[in-house]
Amino acid sequence: MAGIKLNYDINDEQVAEMLGRMRENLENLRPALLEIGEHLQGSVEERFRTETDPEGRPWEPLSDFTKANKRNDQILTESGGAGLRGSIHYRVGRDSLEQGTNKIYGAIHQLGGTIKAKGGALAIGRPGGAFALVKQVTIPARPYLGLSDEDRQVIDEILSRYALGGQGGAT
Repeated sequence: MAGIKLNYDINDEQVAEMLGRMRENLENLRPALLEIGEHLQGSVEERFRTETDPEGRPWEPLSDFTKANKRNDQILTESGGAGLRGSIHYRVGRDSLEQGTNKIYGAIHQLGGTIKAKGGALAIGRPGGAFALVKQVTIPARPYLGLSDEDRQVIDEILSRYALGGQGGAT
């Protein structure tokens, strides 16, 4: 092996004790993950409110067609609490955290893409029950899930606090 390699043996009782406490505190991450999940829910709600992605960039504006056919001027918010915005939730296990939506259209709004008609035309709903027939619809990505730099910092702080025996961790 080229270069240099250093090996350290720690024979300090205090350090060994601290490392043992950290290991115990991190055996069950569920309390920390619940706190992280609540923080992330707030972050996603803020993204819908400000219409920005996790990096703080504004979402792509609505097309003229969409503006003309929406009941309000909010992006990704058409049907109130029952829609995409109200469907975001998280689930925590002993050592896992998942956040997402159960709405089938959630992915196309997060990632963007083109929806093409199969053999005919797509019927796009309009207020009052009318429809417009189109060959395809392109939806720009408007990320609402993901981690911002601030989210990463908060997660680091929460995990550090739990690892060192703070709130939720063993002391």
